[in-house]
Amino acid sequence: MVRKPKYSAEKKLLILKEALRDGSSKVMTKYNIGKDTIRRWRLLFKYQGLPGLRSDHHNQSYSIKFKRFLVEQYRQSTESMELFAIKHGLRSIEQLRQWIIQYNESNLKAYTPRKRDSKMSGRKTSFEERLMIIEELIKHDVNYNWAVEKYHVSYQQIYGWYHKYLKSGNNPESLRDRRGKTKPEKEWTEVDRLKAENRLLKAKLQNQEMEVAFAKKLVEIRNREVNKGSSSRASKN
Repeated sequence: MVRKPKYSAEKKLLILKEALRDGSSKVMTKYNIGKDTIRRWRLLFKYQGLPGLRSDHHNQSYSIKFKRFLVEQYRQSTESMELFAIKHGLRSIEQLRQWIIQYNESNLKAYTPRKRDSKMSGRKTSFEERLMIIEELIKHDVNYNWAVEKYHVSYQQIYGWYHKYLKSGNNPESLRDRRGKTKPEKEWTEVDRLKAENRLLKAKLQNQEMEVAFAKKLVEIRNREVNKGSSSRASKN
């Protein structure tokens, strides 16, 4: 018998909003929820939206291609296993941990691809489209999972474009696809290149401004909690 989840996705979202408004400590006590749970819900909502907060008891099928790709990308990543797993659409680090073990033992299991694997199908894109996708990816905190869903491209494509862009020293021209081209894509003028660089820089600054605003909000909440605690102790004396 499947156990009914304690909180629905909608309730989890309300709890997260309450934590942002009233402070995590108060919410943790009120709902008897641990700090790690609150942090995990925040990451799930940030990178997977409301669906990420839903309790899914059904096994999800992943192709060997998808598993191998994520394991290899994780090995090159500096992110924690939890953050990496959640950013790439997984519900827990246990899935990724098992895939790493199987990968190292050359024992990754191949399953029949289902709905999830359709995300891995790449498609042809123009230079302008790749530029736009990377611009939006940066604005959304380099959320690969979001970009795959939004633009219907594969993880491999998103990873390839973005890391190629970084390795080039943030040169937009690196997003051109020159493989097997008998007729190259229209080249830019210097003005075109500068305009593109400006677009990507603005996207980065916009993301940083959002991060700063969120950090300020957290500091404000923590300060309010400290002041409440100080006032409470003073009234008792």
